[in-house]
Amino acid sequence: MLQTIMTSIVTSLLTTLGLLLVEERRFKREFDMDRDSARTEFMAEAVAKQLLNVEKWKQRSFDKIQQRLGGFQPDELRKILVRAGAVKFEDKAGEELWGLLERNKDSL
Repeated sequence: MLQTIMTSIVTSLLTTLGLLLVEERRFKREFDMDRDSARTEFMAEAVAKQLLNVEKWKQRSFDKIQQRLGGFQPDELRKILVRAGAVKFEDKAGEELWGLLERNKDSL
């Protein structure tokens, strides 16, 4: 009887330890992926702000921004632009333009 109890305790401890190790690895992998994704978006915001800060253009077309800042879906890129401090405009032909709020206050 004592042997059965000891076997049960050892088995449950080993099972618990194994599950903890598996969960720790999964958590670390997910954390690393989230960190890399956040870093990518942070860098994309910085690049977007630099693109929109070029003296030559107060506003840039969305298509041109998308060409320069590839790898993002259109709506995802729009969110990046907003986080970078940009606002959306439309020209007379209906083309989507983006510019930094601080540089376009007179156009609002």
